Amino acid sequence: MTIQSGVSTVMLFQPPVFETIFRIPVEHRLVIRGSRSRGAPLDGVRWYHDEFDAAGILVARYETYDETDEAGQGRCGWRRYDAAGRLVARHEVAMRWSALVALKQSRRGAEMALQRVAASTPPSRRLSAGSWRPAIVPAA
Repeated sequence: MTIQSGVSTVMLFQPPVFETIFRIPVEHRLVIRGSRSRGAPLDGVRWYHDEFDAAGILVARYETYDETDEAGQGRCGWRRYDAAGRLVARHEVAMRWSALVALKQSRRGAEMALQRVAASTPPSRRLSAGSWRPAIVPAA
């Protein structure tokens, strides 16, 4: 809670607009599959989304996170997996989402900062043990 000029205001967490970050085409649909949160000292939240094309076919899965890592450093970012579950793109920023919004002075500016894509992971690279791997389910 923040007190300004004798008036109490509550700072609310506003998650990013995921369609903006992932650059989802207007004819596609992004569906949230769920989210998970954890408490201190390693606090954070993760969201899981599926992207479907205009025909309803699964084209990608996403994992987005805003957390404090094992070293106590804040970070937020995302990973994109193709329909077969292979990591194809990722991007991470070394600060929590709220700090990124403050730095960019708007949620839209922070979303644009998260749009950048890191080099994709080679197909031969395996995810480390304990890493989240999307469960591929055929589209209905």
